[in-house]
Amino acid sequence: MAIARALPDLEIMCFGVGLRSRFLDDLLTHALSKYPIEVVVSLGAGLDARPWRLALPASLRWIEVDFQDMLDYKAAVMASEAPRCRLERMAADLNKAEDRQRLYSSLGDGPALLIMEGVLMYLPENTVQALASESAAVSALRYCILDMTSPEFARRSGTGQAVAHVRSTTGLNGEQIRQLLERNEWSALERRSYLYDVFQIAGERILKIIKARAAAGTLDPPPADDMSGVYLLGRG
Repeated sequence: MAIARALPDLEIMCFGVGLRSRFLDDLLTHALSKYPIEVVVSLGAGLDARPWRLALPASLRWIEVDFQDMLDYKAAVMASEAPRCRLERMAADLNKAEDRQRLYSSLGDGPALLIMEGVLMYLPENTVQALASESAAVSALRYCILDMTSPEFARRSGTGQAVAHVRSTTGLNGEQIRQLLERNEWSALERRSYLYDVFQIAGERILKIIKARAAAGTLDPPPADDMSGVYLLGRG
């Protein structure tokens, strides 16, 4: 709620979060159909309902990672609903090396996919660096899905300023995160662009937003080659 109250345009933020979720759904479904993934790990899972709302393989292990209070709250809310896969929960603080190692040790040998939706931008630089290098060293972790937003996109959309007060003071921007992952041999397999792919699923709404901003004199689109979007990464 702190983020929402700080936004100059809450409707745009809600639209953006929904768009991110839709793109991640698409890339996750694609990855599960194309690659031999046995485990999905959702870092900072929060109230994500994918284990219940997506048509997932019943044999898939899905590990939700978050703080204990969040996991307890969600478990109570969803107690009457059955997940479509083998759901597990693990309490962890991603800033603690011992918690991260405990997570890696729980994965087993089967191919795993790591989801980091709306997470890395809030964490301290040393934690992001550790996640990038450690995940690349864990043989089971072969795929990753995450969202990345360029500094220019964040500035022009207003989201950068809106979340500044809840980010770590040493946090990395989207371009820095992308470079860090590339240095650790994570490469893009698929991408959904916030500038272009959005028109395929919400063209009319985007045009309305563009017209409204143009009329208000606040239209300031990012460069055409902007890297912002949701990515499916792989290694090895």
